[in-house]
Amino acid sequence: MQRYAPTPRQMLWGVLGAFVLMLLFVGIGYATTSIPSPNSIATRQSTLLYYSDGKHLLARLGDTNRVNVKLAQVPVPVQRAVLSAEDRSFESEPGISPTGILRALFVDLKGGDVQQGGSTITQQYVKNAYLTQARTFTRKFKEIFISVKLGNSESKSEILQNYLNTIYFGRNAYGIQAAAKAYFGVNSVSQLNVAEGAVLAAVIRAPSLYDPAVNHEAAVSRWHYVIDGMVKEHWLSADDAAKLQYPDQALKNGKKTAHSGDCVNWKFFVCQAVKAELAKDGFDEARLAAGGYKVVTTIDKTAQDNAVSSVEQHHGDYLSSGIDKGRESALVTVQPGDGAIRAMYGGGDGCVHASRKDACTDLTGVYGLFNKAGDYARSPGSSFKPYTLITALQQGISLDSRFPGPPHIDFPGTNGKGISNSEGESCGDCTLTEALAKSINTVFVPLADKVGPDKVAQVAHDAGIPKDRHLDPVPTITLGTSDVAPIDQAVGYATIAAQGVYAKPYLVASVKSGSGHSVFKAKHDTKRVFPADVMADTTYAMQQVLTNGTAAGKELSGRPSAGKTGTNGERNGNKDAWFIGFTPQLSTAVWYGNASRDKLVTDNGAPMYGGGLPALTWQQMMNGALAGKPVQSFPPPAHVGHAINPSPSASSTSPSPTKSSAKPTPTVTVSPTIVPTHTPPGHSPSPSPTGSSTQAAGNGSPGPGG
Repeated sequence: MQRYAPTPRQMLWGVLGAFVLMLLFVGIGYATTSIPSPNSIATRQSTLLYYSDGKHLLARLGDTNRVNVKLAQVPVPVQRAVLSAEDRSFESEPGISPTGILRALFVDLKGGDVQQGGSTITQQYVKNAYLTQARTFTRKFKEIFISVKLGNSESKSEILQNYLNTIYFGRNAYGIQAAAKAYFGVNSVSQLNVAEGAVLAAVIRAPSLYDPAVNHEAAVSRWHYVIDGMVKEHWLSADDAAKLQYPDQALKNGKKTAHSGDCVNWKFFVCQAVKAELAKDGFDEARLAAGGYKVVTTIDKTAQDNAVSSVEQHHGDYLSSGIDKGRESALVTVQPGDGAIRAMYGGGDGCVHASRKDACTDLTGVYGLFNKAGDYARSPGSSFKPYTLITALQQGISLDSRFPGPPHIDFPGTNGKGISNSEGESCGDCTLTEALAKSINTVFVPLADKVGPDKVAQVAHDAGIPKDRHLDPVPTITLGTSDVAPIDQAVGYATIAAQGVYAKPYLVASVKSGSGHSVFKAKHDTKRVFPADVMADTTYAMQQVLTNGTAAGKELSGRPSAGKTGTNGERNGNKDAWFIGFTPQLSTAVWYGNASRDKLVTDNGAPMYGGGLPALTWQQMMNGALAGKPVQSFPPPAHVGHAINPSPSASSTSPSPTKSSAKPTPTVTVSPTIVPTHTPPGHSPSPSPTGSSTQAAGNGSPGPGG
């Protein structure tokens, strides 16, 4: 069969036809698109954040602040700084940048979404003044046609003046006059110099990223980009540029104006977390500040109220004076099996009382802006031991396995310091259940070495510790020597509470436009990472921490609960104190420490431990949050694996479950150096008589991990 091939003439006519159709499309589009009346910035509505019920208002984003000025009032160097940052070809271009548009469309088509800018100053002004913020091809084409028409009907000076009066600079400031006040405290934009103008110009691209009070390093880097551009365009001499210094007044003033709308006190961090999450879905700060959206968060009002009250009732006067001066605290609650963040306390006053330059700096965490609940990574101490326990259970080492737990052992890789238990605790010959309840370091470090520190790290990541949190694969990993954030631990323990189902955390449930149309809805991301029987045994062991372990007496009223203490300790005191605990409904992490890593954390001047104030705060918060909720039970222990190193003569025994749920656990007598052969989760292998593991420990200096 002969394949049809078009002749050269037919190909030429095809190309010409396509060209004519394109010209016709452009001509019709240009002719039918009129320049509408600009949207009034004053009539734009603030975005409202609601609690999870969608009824109670949590906070309001943005209080529009805008004052128009004439272009002549804006110093020429400040104008040129803006052009350097946003559109260096502004004076010569026809309102649009064809190469920028084609480049943006190519990237967007490749990724399936219209996200790239490719926008001139004229296009930016058109988008802000005439159009919605929706990312659609229809809106993009309208933007192009209106921009071309505007470029033909208005002078460059008029367009630049309108642009400078409508663009968003962050800090609720629309227009350069409001920005001058917000960033430098001046009453007129005419008072700005070139260095200050470059700060404002640098902010335009992404106010939430380049505000010096949010990310000082990124702001300074962008500022240098603006100054260098002015030199390249011959708007500023190299000698004058070299004499300029970044004006830190913008940072100092930012600490007083960084709040948005009524996002004050503890709400500040929740607002920042919401904005950071929405930014990943295309809702930038300018869009949120003036979009009139209704954002329903996952924050449960009852849980949040109890989180705030349980933390703040222990504030006393340590924020400004007193024996525990400077102490910090954080709390975050996650719903197991779902991932919804039900409560978040990342600090009490945002950046208002920050005393250090970096106090409001993005710490490259999950939620940004010094949110101690979300990205304040510190050593979790012994609250990391459950991941070692899970690893052992998956390798067939049961809860009834016995190991010696003396007060101190020598251990390689610890610079001769060895491993000690908190307060000289010991348990003779104890089961894994007892060792976890009493937080016996001298059992868990050798156990981590036995099962493989790299396996422990993988279990922690599977549970929910983010992959970008580096977990040093050495035996002391079980003492929490690698930094994690409270939300990491809340998510990790939520996986245990959900009997092995990991759920990605999220803070925004839905977003509706001002007209009530749904524009965003959260997608649940869950997967099973551990077998249910291993989780049942892990949960059973963690219940003993609250009944007769390091947090004894902190169990919840009338409902089963489980958890683990954690203390980052030194011989002269402790630096971080944690308690993370859960029920089937909620998983909550509590942290106490200091902004300075070198400062000891105290409670009324005494060293703080995880079983003290952190466990008490957790108990009070959870009791309040769950009041009136159905009581849910944990599954009974499954008795996975085999007991190794049985010791019938040992004086201490593992707490036993009720007779109705217990079943015999087989025991196998093996040498303490024998490691069971690893098998896939859910199987219960017999220990191998030949395998052994002696891995080198790290060079960390582990203190008490309780």
